[in-house]
This record gives sequence, C-alpha cells and structure tokens, in this order.
Amino acid sequence: MFKEKVIPLKVEIFSQGEEQDFLLHSKFEIKNILKTICERKTRSAIYYGSGKHFALSMVVEVSEEGIWIDPPSRSIDNRNLLNSNEITFVSSHNDTKVQFTAANPWQVSYEKSDAIFIPMPESLLRLQRRDAFRLISQPLQPLTCMLQADNHEYRPMPKVRVRDISIGGLSLEYPEKDLDLKAGAIYPDCEIMLPEFGMLKVSLQVQNTFDVTNRLGKTHRRVGCKFIKQDREVAIPLQRYVAQGQIHATANR
Repeated sequence: MFKEKVIPLKVEIFSQGEEQDFLLHSKFEIKNILKTICERKTRSAIYYGSGKHFALSMVVEVSEEGIWIDPPSRSIDNRNLLNSNEITFVSSHNDTKVQFTAANPWQVSYEKSDAIFIPMPESLLRLQRRDAFRLISQPLQPLTCMLQADNHEYRPMPKVRVRDISIGGLSLEYPEKDLDLKAGAIYPDCEIMLPEFGMLKVSLQVQNTFDVTNRLGKTHRRVGCKFIKQDREVAIPLQRYVAQGQIHATANR
C-alpha cells in the first residue's frame, strides 16, 4: 500500500510571477495526478471565502470534465462552499503539494449520494521546489554575477547581486528598472567569483521572475536561474563552496 508523507494542506501564496515555475498545463498530466489522488484516497482541503475557511474532503471520481468530491461533513461548510464564486483545492501527489483554483462548484449526485462537482482546472500547481541546499549570500562576502547576453554582439551588462546559490542554480536580485530578464532566456559565459575558489564561468537559464517590495517601498526583482551545460571545472568548486557554506550554517544554528 502506498503511504504518502503528511503534507500541510495550506494554500501556497506566491509573489507575482513566482508560480510560473510550478504550473502544469497538460490536460493529460493534470487528469492523471487527480486520478492518483482519487485512487489513493488522499486527503484534500477545499478553501472558500477568499481562502479564510476550508473543509476537508476526498476525491471520489475524475473525468475529462472535472472531479467529484465528498461534501463537507458540516452543513454550513457545504452551503458556503456551494455559494462560492471561487474555491481552492489543495492536496498532495507523490509527497508533493498540488493546488488549483476553480469557479462555481455545484452539488450533484454520485452513486446515489450527494457530491460536489468541480470543473477540471486549466492549470495545476505542483509545488516541487528546488531540493538542493541554498546558500544565502553573506553581506560581508557578497556574491555577484556578471551576465553575458545570448546574442552575437557583445553587449556589456552590469554585475548583479546573487541572493542565494545551490549546486543546481542561483537567484539574482536587483532594482526592477536595472534589467529585464525574461523566463526562458539563456545567458552563457556568466562570471561568478567564489571566495577561496576563484572565478566560475557558467551558463544560466532564467526560470522565473517576480517583484518584492521592501519596508521602504523600494521594489526589487528576484530572478531564479538554473545552471545549464555544467562541466567538472564548474561543478566541483561549486559543490565544495556550497558544502562548506552548509557546514558553517549548521554549526551556527
């Protein structure tokens, strides 16, 4: 019998644009995930009232059109859920949280019992975040990345602050007006100076971008990137640098 680890069924909140890295749009893939949740009788939560209230339920059937769930045990939850213009479904699949929003659920009959029908979502969030340890860039030894545009003409670009780095990628942060990095863009031959390990030349692909506003009202852009075409000359010093940082972080807890 398959046993999933317990995952808190809380709605995941994203900054603008961050969720793009986790969205699935394939109808086939979405349906298969929901069918697995149904077959394993995985616990699910349905949020309503702008996410302020929720009820626990289970998926009892899945089709091309949508899913059927058990009605909430409390009649007030059932009534308010059915009166909601939008609900958020949260569950888990293979130890990973999944989430989607849907409009206008309605009450139906399923195998001679009451059920609630939710239309099949056009997209689904599968929240499998980067598992590798992320080393936060320290103020006393800040990391910077010199970007190189992916074109045939040399175009100088500014050094950008590295917010965190792992063996799989890094995130950059800069004032929103300084650069306009797009998801999917590739930047080859970027240069990162690692203290004690020297200069690394890496190729980056932008995965997601979103904006954050600090307490002073200034907006910065954060850009998540992954390393591509990584060779031993990059991988080995990067692994050692991150491992060294992880040891220091653990020792200082």
